[in-house]
Amino acid sequence: MVSVPDALVWACISRNNSFIQRRGGKTERTGKVVFSSEKGNVASLSSFKYSGLANSSTIDVVSAPNDRDSQITMLKKTASKAFNKPAKATQSTPLNKSFRTSIAAITKQSGRADLTTAVNAKYTMLANGKKAQKSLRKKSAVTTGRK
Repeated sequence: MVSVPDALVWACISRNNSFIQRRGGKTERTGKVVFSSEKGNVASLSSFKYSGLANSSTIDVVSAPNDRDSQITMLKKTASKAFNKPAKATQSTPLNKSFRTSIAAITKQSGRADLTTAVNAKYTMLANGKKAQKSLRKKSAVTTGRK
């Protein structure tokens, strides 16, 4: 299979793909914002810099889908020589250690210096959310009337 340049892929998918979500006004002048919900898009914005489809190497931080498992995983997509094996193109690293070691692992393994601040910000947001979720207590039963 032939490898395709990233700029050509972006030219094909920039205006229309199944992950685009437009919010706000009808034009950019009236406040339209174009989001993208694709895997590997750190900022959830539809742009070449953050695109998980168009770029050959991306990095993203993802939270576990179920509420019981409080695991945050770093996904890294690398350009591989095995085009017919896309499962080997992504690596997942669990970020279960302390906050500082996780930030250091993200910075060390990112591979893209332009995305490290965005990935660190997303990890901070997810880690704080998981911390708040753990600290919430179960609601006590409300009793009404006299005893």
